[in-house]
Amino acid sequence: MINGKTVALVMPCRNESGHLAQFISDIPDFFDEIICVSNKSTDDTVAIGQQLATQHPRLKFMEDNRVANGIGYGYAHMTGMKAASSDYIVCADSDGTYPVEDTPSLLQTMNQRHLRFVSCSRYPDKQIPIKLQLGVKILNLEIAVLYGFIIHDSLSGMWIFEREIIPQLRLTEGDWNLSPQIKLNARRALKSQFAELKIVQKIRQGETKQNYFDTGFRHLCWIAKNRFVQRRGVQSPD
Repeated sequence: MINGKTVALVMPCRNESGHLAQFISDIPDFFDEIICVSNKSTDDTVAIGQQLATQHPRLKFMEDNRVANGIGYGYAHMTGMKAASSDYIVCADSDGTYPVEDTPSLLQTMNQRHLRFVSCSRYPDKQIPIKLQLGVKILNLEIAVLYGFIIHDSLSGMWIFEREIIPQLRLTEGDWNLSPQIKLNARRALKSQFAELKIVQKIRQGETKQNYFDTGFRHLCWIAKNRFVQRRGVQSPD
């Protein structure tokens, strides 16, 4: 609990068996719920997660093995959000990349600025691989041109928001495209109550699950298609 508000940590999880136990034990006490959702794990992640749930009362370990384009990142997030009951939800990856321990200061800034959704921006950060920086810059530019919306980190995987706004987010994308979708939809629905706040990314535990070129191209196409649907006046999936 932070300042009288309950907080849930929601994390997609795939093949994280090597470090999951240590990662869960290191999660700060101010999180009232830890919801970890495995998607198509092929190692011992599920067995380890289920065992950890018997040891940690805050932990709810779930499975959602649906996929879209071979990926279930978005489905895992949506399942975790639905299971949460706290006032605030923090979404982050289960590889230790995002500084979830910074949540109290980020929530304080949210309250001071009357924000309801924050996307945590990793940029600028010279430690991030050049090809990833370049890809994100291209997607940021595409969003600026098509949506008139300046964003610094269109692919950040750490978000903090009020649980009650979930229906306004209108999430549908089961794959990696949930990442740009949640930001675009939050910005569209909440306007000035949406913002980016700067964080510093940490060293990844385990291997990345992404092919940067393939994922980036899919994002590029989805962002354009999503905007085209909006401009045609058709009911958009976002």
